[in-house]
Amino acid sequence: MIAKLLQDWSTSASDVQAVLCSVIQWKGSVPRKDYPLMLVLENGSLIGTIGGGSMELKIIQSAMKMMGDPESRIFDFDMTGSDVNADLGLCGGTLQVLVEPFTPDLQNFYTQLLSSLHSHPKTMVQMDILRTPSVHISRKLISRSHDLIASQKDLADHLQKAFESQRTTLTQGAGKMVLLWQPFAPPAVHIFGAGHVGQAVAHLADYNDIQVHVYDDRRNLLTSARFPHARLVEINFPVAWSTLPDISPLDLVLVASREHHHDRELLAGLLQCDRRYVGLVSSSRKWSLLQRALEEDGITSERLQQVKAPVGLNINAQTVPEIAVSILAEMIASYRDPE
Repeated sequence: MIAKLLQDWSTSASDVQAVLCSVIQWKGSVPRKDYPLMLVLENGSLIGTIGGGSMELKIIQSAMKMMGDPESRIFDFDMTGSDVNADLGLCGGTLQVLVEPFTPDLQNFYTQLLSSLHSHPKTMVQMDILRTPSVHISRKLISRSHDLIASQKDLADHLQKAFESQRTTLTQGAGKMVLLWQPFAPPAVHIFGAGHVGQAVAHLADYNDIQVHVYDDRRNLLTSARFPHARLVEINFPVAWSTLPDISPLDLVLVASREHHHDRELLAGLLQCDRRYVGLVSSSRKWSLLQRALEEDGITSERLQQVKAPVGLNINAQTVPEIAVSILAEMIASYRDPE
């Protein structure tokens, strides 16, 4: 989310004024529950969204009035209305949105956050927000628990637990709010097979801000025209795994090669460790035969159970785009609700 926002900002509008809108608190049912960010530019265009609807429209209108204003503000929204004819949200929750000028200092802070995430994936942001009644904000990158700053022991203990669990949490008290924010980034997806299904999944994954790696031994398919936003890796069979980019156990993997014996080799290599998600494009019969072969290769039944085959949620998909939707939906479910 942060990377996409900064990328779009730097490529399209970095020379204009902008206001950053951040959801800092929510309870109950609201349009989005991932602490989203949105930039409102002085020309009225947007980068990102905090959920849409009348709530977002009101924030945009307020942000436009704040262009050039050095002050920050917090807007409260009650979406627990029941009158469908009234100008009040019906979702059933409440939320607070911080609106502040997108200054060079703030831009630099989020750029530093992205850099820190590369070396310290568990980096969080501690935001101290003072509302008295003007709004004052201080931010700090937290990559180790001892970086946390808290004036009270109970708050320090609360933040410590939140950091250990990597959960965004908001604590309020004495006119001050402390938000410990986990900047969520989807895991990368590694697609072994640059055919029709692999191409469709790559496009959908990129649309969902997922970093895409595509592997194949067919050079004519590994082109920027077919995969404009993916990292392309030419492989040879048998695969020299040591030459490939690191594939984290938490990343998403889709096996869709051109030959059944290639699928077997790829799965035998990938299943040397536990993985969050491994999908195989196959029929039930093909997977049954491959399982027997992989057992002969020494792959345990516990590891084989990690494979989603046939891959994708059962939505009665028939076409390649529909199959890709079912696959990406299953991938999203795997990292949004890992249990």
